[in-house]
Amino acid sequence: MYQLPEYEPSNEVWKKIEAGLNEDAMQKSISQLKTYEPTEDVWTGIRQELNTQKTKLIGWQWLAVAASVLLIAGTWLFKQKDTPSISFSEEKLDKQLLFSATDNSQKQYEMIVDYCKQQTYVCQNPEFKELKSELEELNSASIQLKDAVGEYNTEPELMAQLTAIEQQKASVIRKMAMKI
Repeated sequence: MYQLPEYEPSNEVWKKIEAGLNEDAMQKSISQLKTYEPTEDVWTGIRQELNTQKTKLIGWQWLAVAASVLLIAGTWLFKQKDTPSISFSEEKLDKQLLFSATDNSQKQYEMIVDYCKQQTYVCQNPEFKELKSELEELNSASIQLKDAVGEYNTEPELMAQLTAIEQQKASVIRKMAMKI
């Protein structure tokens, strides 16, 4: 029966059915139908069934109320976590982490270059030239890293690398000075 196709009758069919129900013959037949009054036992049985269903219905109602209360409480708690809060903090700047405007290693390197202009035979040494080349590479790396770190020095890893480069520069300058 479920596999049968469904059809919707037209409005004319419904009008004919309605007209047939309102005919005098139909009304006369309906009025001639016998009426029966059920016994008191039937009514008692119906009342017992209604009372039984009512208690079951009340149990479901309590369950629905409890679920609603839990849903409202959960929503309220979830909303409490999502409320934005405004906070602020004050950070103190460590003066040692700031870049100095003057680079001491650069001044020392310039002093060595000035000496090389006066005493050219020392600066022609291959070991000295290699140290000079290494120092120029370290200077370039230091400048690039300072640009990457920025003004506020917020990356500890980059600051550690910059410190290592500065130590290498100091070591190379010390070696160059010893050659002189």
